[in-house]
Amino acid sequence: MREVVGRPSEDIPLPELMRMIGAVLGLVLMLLLGEVIFRWFIEPANTLLPLQLVEAWLWSTISEFIWHGSTELVVHSTGPMTQVNLLHPDFVDGYIPLYVSDECAGLHEFMFLSMMVMLTPAFDFRTKFRHLSYAAVILFLLNMVRLIVLYPLAVNGCEGTAGMVVGCDASLYQFHDFVLRYGSLIVLVVGWTIWFNMTGARSEVRRFWKRLPSLQGIRVDAQLENLSEEAPRVAALSGFVFLGFWGSWVMATGGDASAAEACEGIISATCARVTTEHHDAIGRGLRLLLLSVGMGALTLTRPRFAWADEEEE
Repeated sequence: MREVVGRPSEDIPLPELMRMIGAVLGLVLMLLLGEVIFRWFIEPANTLLPLQLVEAWLWSTISEFIWHGSTELVVHSTGPMTQVNLLHPDFVDGYIPLYVSDECAGLHEFMFLSMMVMLTPAFDFRTKFRHLSYAAVILFLLNMVRLIVLYPLAVNGCEGTAGMVVGCDASLYQFHDFVLRYGSLIVLVVGWTIWFNMTGARSEVRRFWKRLPSLQGIRVDAQLENLSEEAPRVAALSGFVFLGFWGSWVMATGGDASAAEACEGIISATCARVTTEHHDAIGRGLRLLLLSVGMGALTLTRPRFAWADEEEE
């Protein structure tokens, strides 16, 4: 009779499988929650105004340097100088008005990539922040390239039309729409994949999955005794306190509250603009204040995973 040699089962125990599925679903839900929060954050007009102003100025300046007389920076209808007019005699009316909105600032892409990196169970927060600082520069440069190439696309479509063909600049909008819908996502996924494979994150993730059964929950470390010796933590907290004061100041001074109150019940273009500006200012200030409180709380508490093997040590 042949002796049967038993082999250890390679099946994953059901509790461990359920824990892994729960972790994956948790990551997906966190990404979706981050998307919802970002959409809520940029709901008021010009929520990212400093970044919008910088990008509009750089876009106009670089384009002018490459193609003299190609752009002009003007005041947008919402107030700040975030409108860039592309200029060419073959454009209808001689120009194409474009606006650097919150969505065009590139922060959406950076936020999504940041969440993907931060939710990847590899490296400590300091290492991740350093990697994300490099990614921020790369994404900013890619976003500027995206804006600058809009001018040659429009010129190529309208060349020789003498400004008589409406819609000759369609290639500009098609390219812009493609980047917003698919291009950014492709760049982010490819970028995260390169980061995942080149930095050793793959081995860290494997180690995390092996340790997952011993996960005890999340532990906070809110020790303040040696806070003065932690320069990065102090700098972050100082920045969030400043952000909170800035948000409170925006809520208190943004928009004309008396004019908005006087316009209550009045239907006119002027009152609609005044009321919208007042509500947007309150919305921007509230969001900055909540962002300050949330990020400050995370910096103070420093949540981290708690493992059973750490307790045994």
